[in-house]
Amino acid sequence: MPSEQRIGIALEAIRPNRERFLSAVSTTTEEIRGLLHGTGETADDQTVSLGQFASGHVDVERFAAFTRSDSRLTPEASEPVRSAQRALNDLLQMDERLFVLEVEPGANLGAEVDKRLAVIGDAFAAAHLVDLAKRGRYREDQHAGLLDGLRYAGWSRAERKLSPGLVVAVDGADFAAAQVAPYLDEGMKLVFVVRGDAPAAALSRLVTPGVFVQQARENGSLEAFTAFDGTAVAALLPNDAVEFAHDPLAGDTTYERFTTLDFPREIRKRSIGGVSPAQQAEDLALLEALAVVPVPDGESASDPAGKLSAWLLNQTNLVGEK
Repeated sequence: MPSEQRIGIALEAIRPNRERFLSAVSTTTEEIRGLLHGTGETADDQTVSLGQFASGHVDVERFAAFTRSDSRLTPEASEPVRSAQRALNDLLQMDERLFVLEVEPGANLGAEVDKRLAVIGDAFAAAHLVDLAKRGRYREDQHAGLLDGLRYAGWSRAERKLSPGLVVAVDGADFAAAQVAPYLDEGMKLVFVVRGDAPAAALSRLVTPGVFVQQARENGSLEAFTAFDGTAVAALLPNDAVEFAHDPLAGDTTYERFTTLDFPREIRKRSIGGVSPAQQAEDLALLEALAVVPVPDGESASDPAGKLSAWLLNQTNLVGEK
């Protein structure tokens, strides 16, 4: 399946998060317009000052009351508020491009995700700045750098809950999924569109009790990922990857939460990027330990696990090999 088509599938998977985020950005933009231009005393005046952008999005009567009492800005705060307005408009003009990160070959996945989230964080920084201005607490020496990018580490819990999610297109050789673990918090949703050869169980180490984790092959469905109300990560991988879904709501024990687990017919032994066959074997063994249903005699209970165990036995002397 072409990469563009898979990116479209991934964007659709995070659509509810994107829409919630854009709604919040639009509301803040409208508030700024009211602060800078809303001097009318009636709802009709406010409709004119807000323009068509606000149509259908704002309770104009409520907004008119807000601007009558809070539209005064100090001269010191007026220009920074205009800067916040420009920053938000820039984000809105990026449209879907804001939510799609194309990782260049050889780049550090975690660092690139951090940079893009800092750009998205400008929306929250702009809201901080506007709030300070409304309350007359903006100080140039303290707050001038607010719009330099707000990294995810600086987002509040409420801001993390508003995260739009992110689609990340990355080469399989650079798909070090563990690097994104620090961003899986408070409803974050990440979808990776993986190009070329990739480790078969790349997301296995991101499986934790409260995170929805899914690996789908190229034409796999992400409907369960989208429907999950919470933190989630998914990857669209080549057809020789393990396909699985870990749903925190599916059961009390780890193996019950694996609603899907399908190993490919053949798992090739080869290095991928900096990931050796032995490291890939560890990822697959982790899936086996987490997902295979235990039986009284202690043996593995499923054919996929047996297939995996046989493959692992062949890895015994591969540590350090390329």
